[in-house]
Formats: sequence, C-alpha cells, structure tokens
Amino acid sequence: MSATRAWLARTGNVLTKAAFANLLPPQLVDDTLPIEQIRRLFARFVDQVEIENHNFCNRICWFCPNSFIDRRSELRLMKDGVFKKIIDALAEIDYDGNLTWSRYHEALVDHSIFDRIASARQALPRATLVVISNGDYMDRSTLPQLESAGADRLILDLYLPDGKERDPDARAKGLRQFRRRTGLNLEPSSKVGYTITGTRLKGTLEIPCYTKEAISTRGGLVEVPKLASYRRRAVCLAPVRHVVIDYNGCGMLCCQTRSDAPEHKDAIIGDLDKPGYGLFHLYRDLGAARRALLAPGEKTGACRSCDVRDDGPDKLARRDWIARATNAIPGVPNLVERMWRRRFRRRFV
Repeated sequence: MSATRAWLARTGNVLTKAAFANLLPPQLVDDTLPIEQIRRLFARFVDQVEIENHNFCNRICWFCPNSFIDRRSELRLMKDGVFKKIIDALAEIDYDGNLTWSRYHEALVDHSIFDRIASARQALPRATLVVISNGDYMDRSTLPQLESAGADRLILDLYLPDGKERDPDARAKGLRQFRRRTGLNLEPSSKVGYTITGTRLKGTLEIPCYTKEAISTRGGLVEVPKLASYRRRAVCLAPVRHVVIDYNGCGMLCCQTRSDAPEHKDAIIGDLDKPGYGLFHLYRDLGAARRALLAPGEKTGACRSCDVRDDGPDKLARRDWIARATNAIPGVPNLVERMWRRRFRRRFV
C-alpha cells in the first residue's frame, strides 16, 4: 500500500470511529439501565460473543501470557450452568452475530466442544458459530464432527518452530504433516494462507509469524519494546460490540484481558457463575468502561499500553452533548444502527 493510500485509510478509520463515538446512543454508557433496555442495546450493537469452553492450552508460545500463566496442569470446563446462561440469553434476542470459541484455550482439546456447538446451533439458528484452533488435536474425524455439530467457521493457525515460520522447507514439512494427520484439502488463497475445500464449513489455515514489532501487550502482560513509552489515547469500540466470557464465568473488559492474571483483576466486569447474574447484566456493567474508552484522553488500567486498533481518534472522541443532541433527532438512532451493522456484522463469514 502506498503512503498516500495508507494515510487515506487511516484518516478514514479515524473519522469513522469519531462518528460512531459521538453518535452511539447515550444509553450505551449508562450502567444503571433496566435489563430489558440493555437487552435491546445488546441485540442492536453486539456482533461478537467470545467464550472459552475450558481453561487448557497445550502450547506456551512466547508471545502469549500462557507462557507464564499455567493453563496446562489441569483441564477445567466451563460449567454447564454458565454455558446455558449464555446460550439462553442469546436465544432470547435471536442473536445473529458470531459466537466464537477462542481466547486463551485450545478449543478442540476436549470433545465436549461438539455437544456445546450442537446445543448452540439448535438454540441460535441465525448465529455464526466459529472455532479458532491451533489444529494440534485435529485428526480425520474432527472436521466431520464440527460439520455434524453445526459449526459455520473454522480458523486454524499452524504454528511452526520459532524462527522457522518463513522457511520454505519448514512450511512445506509442516503442511505435509498436517495434511497427513487431518486429511484436510488445503488450497492456497490470495486473502488468507490456505482455504479448506470439500466441506460446507468455511475453513482457513494460516502460518502465523509473530514478531516483537507486531504483537499486542495483551493488556500489559507481554513486554513489547516498541510500546515501552506508549500511552493509549485512542478511543476503543471493543466493549460496545464484543462480549467476552472466560471458562470460569468471568465477564471481561475485552479479549486482550484475562481473569487468571492478577494484573487484570480490575478488568473483570462481572461473574456469570453467580446466581441471578447473566449476559445482559455483564453488558450493562460494561457501560462505565464504554464511557471511559469512548472519551478523549489517556486510557488507564489494562488499556494503558494497548495499541490494538489505536487509529484514533482522541481529540475527536466522544462529547456527550453531541450524542444527546443527535440522538434526539428523529431517524438518527435508526440510521446509526444501520451504519453500525453494515460496518461490523458478520465479519467471520
């Protein structure tokens, strides 16, 4: 991309985010609203619900906090009651966004994932069910099971030994071994590394190559030299459109944070394992975080060193009087919602 095109793209992103920051309804930054009103806001603006089926991950990648936070000693499943709360709440609003099994666990380690995908499929016919995996536990039976359960999207990252990610021989060997083990048909793609053919699922595989210049701090947990003196001032739309629940039921500020990191204690927004507390309570309680992250000025806590989507704005960030005034104009709330859905919905399909 040329320098001019890059500048235009960045400027466009800044202006788009500035518009949303100032036009999103005032109710989104109010953490005292009745749950029925929150339910309607959730249905209008959330396009991504991300969960962990359990806590276990078999890898300790250098760029991930799992390299120093124990996720290998034991496998603890998300409680059935917590999972049911999430699915039942989404069914109430006929949720049509993405429900994604990802986070800091390896989704395909435990076979309960197939039953839970099937339960979600039955309850959420319009949702897009997404599994993100390193593929280490895949064999020739995995894809048929995902298809039978009703998954829509499979995103695979094939990790090679450190330093070998761009080595042609190492890549060829890794792909050859993966194909032999899984029986998957992989075709090179211009948009993503490889697409999986011969299946109704939309499946893709990439060979990631992470560097210290191209990773996030994971909310300050990972040391990134380029961000040593960085302080975030850009607005963040994540808590508007993205709801994140850990395996233990903890609802988090965003996907960069995790409940098993002491440094992220303040990023735990709510606990779905508590009686009477559910998905819409969590979205209500995110109101204070949305208010802080849409406002101008330096961000705090786990957001302080986060440069994820930090393409602005700051000075063009939310002014509450603008949001109140514009949302009082007939037709504007519906227009903002249509713009939002056009911009964000169905990104994984």
